[in-house]
Amino acid sequence: MTTIDNVAKRAGVSIKTVSRVINQEPYVAEETRARVLKAMAEMGYVANVSARRLASGRAGAIGFVYHNPSWQYISSVLRGVLEKARESGYETVIHPCNVHNAKSCDEVLDLVRQRSVDGFIFTPPSDVAAHVLTQLQKAGVPFVRITPQERTSSRAYVTADDHRGAFEMTRYLLNLGHRRIGFIVGDPSQIASQQRLEGYQEALLLCGQRDDAALQYQGDFSYASGLRGGRALLQGPMPPTAIFASNDDMAAGVLTVAHEFGLDVPGQLSIAGFDNIDLAWQVYPALTTVAQPIHDLAVAATEILIGMLRGEVTEPEQRTLPTTLIIRASTGPCPV
Repeated sequence: MTTIDNVAKRAGVSIKTVSRVINQEPYVAEETRARVLKAMAEMGYVANVSARRLASGRAGAIGFVYHNPSWQYISSVLRGVLEKARESGYETVIHPCNVHNAKSCDEVLDLVRQRSVDGFIFTPPSDVAAHVLTQLQKAGVPFVRITPQERTSSRAYVTADDHRGAFEMTRYLLNLGHRRIGFIVGDPSQIASQQRLEGYQEALLLCGQRDDAALQYQGDFSYASGLRGGRALLQGPMPPTAIFASNDDMAAGVLTVAHEFGLDVPGQLSIAGFDNIDLAWQVYPALTTVAQPIHDLAVAATEILIGMLRGEVTEPEQRTLPTTLIIRASTGPCPV
């Protein structure tokens, strides 16, 4: 059986260099890395992953923790995490965490006790499990949060510019002539919901429009709350000519209600969402939305975490990525 010694001799390098290549460590010249990989391929060398993990004391895996009603959002994040983790030689352990259930939260810590993972990526709102984060920090287990609720500490996170995205969408609807713009707020426990609401409110005020509480509905990012919000807003005494939902799932719920009420979209009602998940272009008409760079956020979070695990990132990074307005068929000029 081919050993690491044989590979080192074939490539003309030290055993330590071969080990670095196998573990995908930095500071190996690309020409040397290519020569080692070529020798491994020619000799049919297969790294003993289990033995390597036992020797290093590491699991070679990262934990992906989620608790979110939008599975399309979670699957979009997960694709980015899997892609970057696999590229870096790490496996991904997918773990749900109900932040309102103590047992569920403890199960996340069990992954550390069992040495199943080396670090974590938390998606909203799983990051509000403060006890879990505190215990991980005490144990020296690195983690990165995506769009977290708490952003004042030195903990690492990546997020999108939610405020700017909502501001730009509201301004776009105002430029179409809409003055009664309904807004469905997301989960109140998430800071992104507040920032999107504030972006909407700021755009209205800058255009001289009154912030009308009767045009706002408290949702929770679920399709069902979009249905409820759409019905509440459209059955009011002065229904809006446009409804901006703070995620695509809720916007899809509003679109369903519009069809139920026999409203032409966008002839009689414009509808917009936020996130740009696959659902946004799968519904009819396709949703105008704010593209949150979900894939880039996931890749960035994974990149930071792996950098922390390898000792390349010594200070917690905090990144904010821009959003993009995506215009589709669900929005149009305000009806006369």
